[in-house]
Amino acid sequence: MTVRRMTFLQELKTFVKHILHWVYALVVFAFFFFLLGPEETTIFGYDLVLPLPTKDSFSAQIFNLIRGDLLPPGVELVVTNPMSAFASQILFSLLLSFLLTIPFFIYKIVLYIKPALLPHERKAVILSSFPFAFLFLAGCAFSYFFLIPATFEVLYPYATAIGATPFFTIDEFVYYVSGLMIAVGLMFLLPLFMFSLSFIGVIRPKFWKEKWRYALLLFLVLSAIITPDGSGVTMILLFLPLMILYVAGYFFARELDKSARDDERGRI
Repeated sequence: MTVRRMTFLQELKTFVKHILHWVYALVVFAFFFFLLGPEETTIFGYDLVLPLPTKDSFSAQIFNLIRGDLLPPGVELVVTNPMSAFASQILFSLLLSFLLTIPFFIYKIVLYIKPALLPHERKAVILSSFPFAFLFLAGCAFSYFFLIPATFEVLYPYATAIGATPFFTIDEFVYYVSGLMIAVGLMFLLPLFMFSLSFIGVIRPKFWKEKWRYALLLFLVLSAIITPDGSGVTMILLFLPLMILYVAGYFFARELDKSARDDERGRI
């Protein structure tokens, strides 16, 4: 029996076909956040709050909430040109849509790669799909509630100390917040990455234990790059959970390997 191999273009077409529905969902929800907002209206004598076209859209309201949470007192958010606020709000709407549709995105990716995997590899992918979304969103939440506020609180006093007026342009604010949230969310996938590699047999759990010093150095470097705080406060704030996640990934991989060995001995 011969196995028919797909060309690159055929493979790309198959991938686009799988991912297209998620792209549709991403665009639809982005327009929903950008164009619609809660508005009071009366239908058949009943006062209802419905999502209707308005300038005070969902994305604008959520953005104002984030600005109030993250910007330190005395720091102004400014618009430098007419298009910056418009473009930033579109980007922010796409970010909200992306966070909302992550589970659907993972589902479509799993469907795409499933035929090419062995049975135990399929099991690993399916088992890791739900933790993937959880860990990514947990990383985004950690960045939002701890890392970004700490960064602003540490850095902006340097401006006031020299008599400068601290401000943030709206596009820089959106890019910085969204970029840091996504970066930290990806970094929080570390234990899942370790577990998956050990599950499919690419890397033995012993490797993670032996290379912990290199992991420590790598996390220090990544934390220093992602957090521009010269005092090292935010670097440590990011470094500590990464080390905890690394240890958790090692223990999960070790328990998995131990369970597999016990099963093998039981069959013998």
